[in-house]
Amino acid sequence: MTFALLVAVAGCRAGGGTKLASSSSPIVHDRPSQQPLVPNAPVPISEGSIYQPVTLVSADDSAPEEPHAHSAPEILSESTTPAAADVLTAEQVVEQALEVNPDVRSAIATWRAAAQRYPQQVSLDDPMFGVMLGPGSWGSDEFDDAYTIEASQKLPWPGKRQLRGDIAQAEANAAYFDIDEQRLRIAQVARLAFYEYYLAHRRLALLDESAQLLNDFREIAQSRYEVAAVEQQDVLLADLELADVARRRLELTRQEQVARARINTLLLVSPDAPLPPPPALLPTPPVAASAEQLRATALALRPELAAQQARIRAERYAVELACREFYPDVEVVGRYDAFWQEEPLRPMVGMNLNVPLYKQRRWAAVAEARARIAKEQAEYDAQTVEIAFEVERTYRLVQEAASAIGVYQSDILPTARHSIDAARASYLAGRADFLRLVESQRRLLDLEEQYHAAVADYQQRLAELHRTVGESPIVAGSDSN
Repeated sequence: MTFALLVAVAGCRAGGGTKLASSSSPIVHDRPSQQPLVPNAPVPISEGSIYQPVTLVSADDSAPEEPHAHSAPEILSESTTPAAADVLTAEQVVEQALEVNPDVRSAIATWRAAAQRYPQQVSLDDPMFGVMLGPGSWGSDEFDDAYTIEASQKLPWPGKRQLRGDIAQAEANAAYFDIDEQRLRIAQVARLAFYEYYLAHRRLALLDESAQLLNDFREIAQSRYEVAAVEQQDVLLADLELADVARRRLELTRQEQVARARINTLLLVSPDAPLPPPPALLPTPPVAASAEQLRATALALRPELAAQQARIRAERYAVELACREFYPDVEVVGRYDAFWQEEPLRPMVGMNLNVPLYKQRRWAAVAEARARIAKEQAEYDAQTVEIAFEVERTYRLVQEAASAIGVYQSDILPTARHSIDAARASYLAGRADFLRLVESQRRLLDLEEQYHAAVADYQQRLAELHRTVGESPIVAGSDSN
C-alpha cells in the first residue's frame, strides 16, 4: 500500500506533464536504440539520422574507423596525376601527419576513456553483507550463540541505469566524432603547409630561370659593348640585376627553410630534416559541385554537427533521468537473526526504499536539464548557420582563384613572354635600350611569381573547402594534388 502511494505521488513523467513541455527549438534526433557502447560494438544512431552507424575499435587498436562511411558528392571533377616516388605530395604529408599528430592521438584516447563509462553507469551497486554478534552469549550455557547475518542489494527504479548508460553512450559518440574533427583540422593544416613549401620552391626555380635569362642578356650586352655598339652601362646594369637576384635568393631560401621546418614539425621530426621536392606544377581541377550541393554535403558530413547532436541526446536522457529521480530506489534485504530464540522467526526478508517527499530539488534538476537541452540546441543551430556561411564564402574564394588562374594562363603570361621576346629583338636591332629589356625581364619574373602564388592560393582555398565541407581527409584511390 505504501509502495503504491509513493508511485502515485512521484509527480514527474518523461513523456508528458506541464513542467516538461518541449522547447521552442525542435530536437534534432529521436532517441536511439539502446546498445552497449563497448569495443567493436556499433555506436547507436537514431533512426532517420544523416549519420550511418560506425564501428568502434578496441583499446589496443591504433585509430578508429572513419566515422562517415556513406558516399558524398566529389568536390573535384577529375583525379590528379599520381606523384613520382621522389616527389613530395600533399597527400603524403597529410597521411603521415595524421598518423603521428598528438592532437589526434589525444582525441582517440579521450574517446576510448569515454567509451568505458557505459559499463560503469549501467552496473548495479555492490551487494552489502553484514554480521552482528552478541559477544556475551558466546560460551554461555544459558543462551545460545547470538548473531545476525544480513545481505542486501540496492535496485534503482526501472530505467535509471539504462538512462545513465544512454548518457554515457551519447557522450562517447560526441568524443568519437571529435576525432574526425581533429583529423580534418590537421589535414587542412598539413595541406596549407605543403602549398607554402611548393610556392617557395617554385619561386626559387623562377629565380634561377630569371638569373639564366639575365646572364644571356649580359652576354648580349658584353658582345655589343666589345664592338662599341652600346655603352658599358648596359653591362653594369646587368651585373646589378644579377646581384639583386642573389639578394632575393637569400630571402626565398629562408622562406623555403621555414616552410620545410613547418612540415617537419607536423611530422614530428627535426625541423631541418631533408624533404623531397614538391612537383614542378600543380593541376587546378575545377570544382564539380554547386554551392547548394556543397552546403548540403557539409550539413551531412561535418563531425561537429554529429558531436553536437550526440550532446543534445545526452541532455535529453538527462531530463528523463531527472524525472526518474521522483521514484524511489529499492533495497532488497535478506537476514538471518539468531537473536530470536524461536527458530521459525530467525529467517527474514524485506526491503528498504527512500521516500521522495522533498521534490523541490528534483524539479530544479529537471529544469536544469531542460535548460542544458536549450543551450546545446542553440549551439547546434548556430553551428549550422555558420557552416552554411563558411561553405558559401570558401566556394566563392575558390571560384575567384580559379578565374584568376585562367586570366594568367590565357592573357597575362603569354603577353609578358611575347613582350620580353620583342624587347630582346628591339635591343639587338638597336631600337631599344638595355633598361627596357631589364624591365621586361623584371615584369615577367613578377608575373610568373604571381601566377604560381595564385595556383598555391587556389589549392589552399580548395583545402579549406574540403575542410569546410567535412570530407574525409584522405580519399582512397585519388590525390587531391
